[in-house]
Amino acid sequence: MTRSRTFLSFILGSTMMTACAGITPEDAGGSDPTELAGTTRPSSEETAETVTEKAAWSPGDVFEGPYGGVPAFDKMDIALIEPALEKGMDAAQAEIDDITANPDAPTFENTIAAMEDSARELERALVYYYLWGSNLSTPEFREIETRMDPEIQAFYDSINQNQALFARVDAVRTGDEYETLTPAQQRLTEIIHQRFTRNGGTLTGEKAEKFAAINKELAGLYAEFSSNLLADEEGWVTYLTPEQTGGLPESYLSSAAAAAEALGKPGMYAVRNTRSSMDPFLTFSTERDLREQVWRNYYNRGDNGDAHDNNAIIAEILKLRDERVGLLGYDNYAAWRLEDRMAKTPERAFDLMLQVWKASVARVNEEVADMQALADAEGADITIEPWDYRFYAEKVRKAKYELDSEEVKQYLQLDNLRRAMFDVAGQLFGFEFVPITDGSVPVFHPDVTVYEVNDKATGRNVGLWYFDPFARDGKRSGAWATTYRSHESFRGEKNVLAANNSNFVKPAPGEPVLLSWDDAETMFHEFGHALHYLSLQVEYPSLTGGLRDYTEFQSQLLERWLSTDHVIDTYLVSAETGEPMPEELVEKIRKASTFNQGFATTEYLASALIDMKLHMADPEGLDPDKFERETLDELGMPTELVMRHRTPQFGHVFSGEGYAAGYYGYIWADVLTSDAAEAFAEASGGFYDQDVASAMVKYLFAAGNSMDPAEAYRLFRGRDAEIGALMRDRGFAE
Repeated sequence: MTRSRTFLSFILGSTMMTACAGITPEDAGGSDPTELAGTTRPSSEETAETVTEKAAWSPGDVFEGPYGGVPAFDKMDIALIEPALEKGMDAAQAEIDDITANPDAPTFENTIAAMEDSARELERALVYYYLWGSNLSTPEFREIETRMDPEIQAFYDSINQNQALFARVDAVRTGDEYETLTPAQQRLTEIIHQRFTRNGGTLTGEKAEKFAAINKELAGLYAEFSSNLLADEEGWVTYLTPEQTGGLPESYLSSAAAAAEALGKPGMYAVRNTRSSMDPFLTFSTERDLREQVWRNYYNRGDNGDAHDNNAIIAEILKLRDERVGLLGYDNYAAWRLEDRMAKTPERAFDLMLQVWKASVARVNEEVADMQALADAEGADITIEPWDYRFYAEKVRKAKYELDSEEVKQYLQLDNLRRAMFDVAGQLFGFEFVPITDGSVPVFHPDVTVYEVNDKATGRNVGLWYFDPFARDGKRSGAWATTYRSHESFRGEKNVLAANNSNFVKPAPGEPVLLSWDDAETMFHEFGHALHYLSLQVEYPSLTGGLRDYTEFQSQLLERWLSTDHVIDTYLVSAETGEPMPEELVEKIRKASTFNQGFATTEYLASALIDMKLHMADPEGLDPDKFERETLDELGMPTELVMRHRTPQFGHVFSGEGYAAGYYGYIWADVLTSDAAEAFAEASGGFYDQDVASAMVKYLFAAGNSMDPAEAYRLFRGRDAEIGALMRDRGFAE
């Protein structure tokens, strides 16, 4: 997972400035590995002078060039990453030592502010390190990752458990100066103090040593889990002959043929073991036996009883997490995790999920009945199985709403959607996006494009936006947003370097990139994260983040602008004729807006409920496969579908801790999203109402973590969010 965050937020466990769409179509495709940045072999066109220049550069160096400095992606060399990380850690340690050795009494400036200003060199090195892991991973890099992840974790633990440092933080938090600090300074001090106490800062002796040892071991297990998952995504491919392509649309076949050729199978069609390849295959293929094969390949990732099986790793991760929070006095990992979230307790999160679960399962039963009736009418002589769900759902969609998803796709061109997002950002946020075409900003892959982001009213540069849209080997699946530099005004205002990353299948040369409606929503979702980063107006770096069950809210809200009249009328035009989407098709889309919500909500909630249950259970002797199966049975999981992320492939939860006992956050945030969307719907100017948009930017985007999110939402809406809006959105009974 790509990460870019402040030193303090990293060592103290706050939300990283990276966001992933957990309900996102994902894919990985083929590319020529020689195109990837990071190779230690210079190309034949590189001169000796260029090679010498690269060798003299370090990933920890200050960003240079235009726009306040940018990462030197053109100088990336995998041989430099380890020494840069080690040097950065040494420099950071020296800075922390200077803080603890200060003979003056602890103050906000010489302790909290000094910590905020530390480890800049390490932060810069981590930008390249985590970018490699997410966008350019190779076997060579994964070996480095396996070595360095535990070392990095051990370093952060040494800071977390630095008793002299915590004593100074505690003195600021409890001293007389605290009452004279600004609200932002008080909040920052409070957050830092709490994160020390939650991450081992109060432990001493054997407990402190054990805490650090557990974290180091976990770091290695996370890297191993990710490596296994990537191996199963890259290693399992279903090849089709021309006779086995029944029902598949031409756009899919074109990409599948290109993928097969890249894999050394010309004349065939490759179904990669990723969501963006699997999902349309299961939707359109008339070959039921192949649908089952592709389905099993995908949902058995990490669960094949081979060298890449993740079950034992998961069991060990759960034991170590439970043991670690036990050292801090918590009953279980979920209780520790939710203490500083909006939900506060696992019970509150469960209550919300179960309210929605009952309605979503009831809707699944209705959806399955419709599909079974259609299959029976066709004389299919089958009972709907999980590998049939998407196929017959598409048939029902056509029958009920006369809506063909392939027809819709013809109006969803990647380039037009990007322009639509820029238009929305201009109207709501006052941003203008200008492409950079002069090569002044280095990129890490030829697919990446970069844009200036300026304030339209003043012309001030807000930052840059990097866009990496296409799948390739070595790029993790899914869609995500991150920052290479976050906003801050502390020690001088810094602009933002934001990035969006997707895994769209690259089309044949000369053909447009056509997306499904879900893909288009995902694109808007991730752009919402980028707009959040670009909008921030906070003084201190560690206040740029937020609570995990809140940070998805802003991006989920931005999805709503895809279906506004302005975007549809202006940007959704036919790839063949250039004509706008006809009104009758728009009406069909809107009428079908709650179609298949049973499937979408239930597969997500199943993953979120299992995540929470796993982290509340006694991990001793826990068998992940058995636990998953028995828990779903207890919940009444319909047999016709599975969890969106089965446990052995649940990277959100087991390749790190970003979403561990926190996957529920999407539904928590969606309550806010649905309620906020109704605020726009009720406004005189609709979704482009300037007063509501101004309040949205001020309280929900720009404030970051400088105030309590619940209070920020109340300032925007005038009240707390209500679950009824979510139920109405999904067409469920309230």
